[in-house]
Amino acid sequence: MRLLLLALCCCGLAALDWEFTPPPAAELINVKDYGAVGDGVADDTAAIGKAIAANIDKSRYRANRFIFLPRGTYKVTGPIEGRVATDGWSAGWRSMLLLVGESRSGTVIRLADNAEGYGDTAKPKWVLACGSEGDKKDNQAGGGNRAFRHAFLNLTVDVGAGNPGAIGIDFVSSNRGCIEGVTLRAAEGSGHTAINLTRWWPGPAFIGDVRIEGFDCGFRLDHYQYGMTFEDITMRGQRVAGITNTNNMLSMRKVDFAGAVPFYKNGGGHSFLSLLDSTLTCTTGKGGAAITSGGYVNLRRVTTSGFATIIDDTSKANKDLVAAAADKPTLTVSHDLGTTFGEPKPLDLPIEDAPYLKPGKDDVWTDGGHTRESLQAAIDSGAEWIFLRGSIELDQPLIVRGKVRLIQGMSAHLKQAEGKKSGEVSVRIEDGPATVVVFDQIYVDGIIEQASSRTFALRHGDLGGFHGTGSGKSFIVDVIGKGYVIGPKHHFWARQLNAEFGNEPLFINEGTAWISGFKMESSTRDAKGNTGTPCLVNRAGGKLEMFAGLLYSLGSKKEQSPSVPAFTNEKGRISLSWRLNGIPATWYSKFLQQGAGEGAVIIGPDKIHPPGCALMTDER
Repeated sequence: MRLLLLALCCCGLAALDWEFTPPPAAELINVKDYGAVGDGVADDTAAIGKAIAANIDKSRYRANRFIFLPRGTYKVTGPIEGRVATDGWSAGWRSMLLLVGESRSGTVIRLADNAEGYGDTAKPKWVLACGSEGDKKDNQAGGGNRAFRHAFLNLTVDVGAGNPGAIGIDFVSSNRGCIEGVTLRAAEGSGHTAINLTRWWPGPAFIGDVRIEGFDCGFRLDHYQYGMTFEDITMRGQRVAGITNTNNMLSMRKVDFAGAVPFYKNGGGHSFLSLLDSTLTCTTGKGGAAITSGGYVNLRRVTTSGFATIIDDTSKANKDLVAAAADKPTLTVSHDLGTTFGEPKPLDLPIEDAPYLKPGKDDVWTDGGHTRESLQAAIDSGAEWIFLRGSIELDQPLIVRGKVRLIQGMSAHLKQAEGKKSGEVSVRIEDGPATVVVFDQIYVDGIIEQASSRTFALRHGDLGGFHGTGSGKSFIVDVIGKGYVIGPKHHFWARQLNAEFGNEPLFINEGTAWISGFKMESSTRDAKGNTGTPCLVNRAGGKLEMFAGLLYSLGSKKEQSPSVPAFTNEKGRISLSWRLNGIPATWYSKFLQQGAGEGAVIIGPDKIHPPGCALMTDER
């Protein structure tokens, strides 16, 4: 273990269940229209596959429709995959598989007991899988970095009995994507892995409100790119380990693990585990180490019981310092500097959970229509729950006010009209009687301006920029987009924030900002030698805390003098943990550029594949 930031205490865990009853006008793809029965007896493999293949390629990247599974038990005997075929371009894999159940407990995809091909643990086989588009016809494995916007929502995957080689969900998603509100279960002795993330390249994506019962492993990860964000994870009864991870980047919060095996096993030097507000329990009371790691570990408020020790550091780098940390919860160590810096205290900014609004059966949905005028009229009508479908062109900003609480996009696209510039405001959140407003599954061109005193959340979406100009709160969950500016009165929390490209800073904070799982993609200097893209700037009294950031810089290895720092702190307070994407450390002019204030504590970075942790203050 290369880096440790440790504090211990207890945390709670909340589950999110929902009876999702979409209005008929939402035009979801119902698997029963393709022959699925859902009685637990008929084989629904072909019918579900047909529903996916007939629809996944119609409007990918922007406005694919949800594939909907009404209540029922859907017996399958083979893989359910996000493909149009098993041959042709990219071996049939397509982006944006959106598989949604009516009820988490009532919509069950169940693998038949003793199913053919699922009996060999040396050759594990998935039940559900999404994949990446690729230019090779032989892309049968489906791995890659063009697995855009996949989602598995509100259902249960049961791998049955007598299937020791079964993988519940084999997941890869790029820039954003999610598994949320899902239960995965396996009978005793059955199930290889609940959620497999070993194909190249998993993430950035989000896994939240997931419960795993049984399996050899809950999660398996391998590749060093790009990174995954987890929150509200319950794990019970794994037989080998809760998580195995070779090289990937994990940002985890609110994990409740109980079992007779270790929670986390890692042997890879590039791996990074950031774990917050979690409880790890050995049910036998005779466990060894809860976490075994040769990589980088960052812990905050983690409680263990029944384990002999919290961490077994297999890197052999910090044995004495890790032992000391057990008695000093705020101790920060770095083997690269070979020094402890007293007991610097992290910012420990308050963390609030992102709102997730779910209308009940008796709540009335209002159709947002197909134009800006119809959507604005729906908002101004006093409606609380609005649904969208397809694309809506915005020739002027959409004003969100009144009583509206949720705009459920169902993968809709709010696109800018021809002639509008990408730097213009497309959506403005203003004050109204609804204290919380949520956008879910929406692709937004242009800037979202949160100008209100209330709370706003964008879940599973795209944006062309975000400006927090009001005094309210904002939440980002599983979002791709660039150009964040958090104003001095604003409070901001993010889970899985992916920001890419441009010449302006990707994230500017002058307020209060907390980020779990951050990935940037930009150039330190462009091909003509011009200034590249600063990653993150904290200034003007801002307070910012980031866990598990991945710096993914593009450019020529021939560049001799990178022109931008990764992070800048001016007259503010900042706490960061990050890792590079295997690029040379010299691609940045420096990692941390700070004003002339006193009290900076900088830990790291490593000399080869630098991670780092910085606790910085500049309060002139």
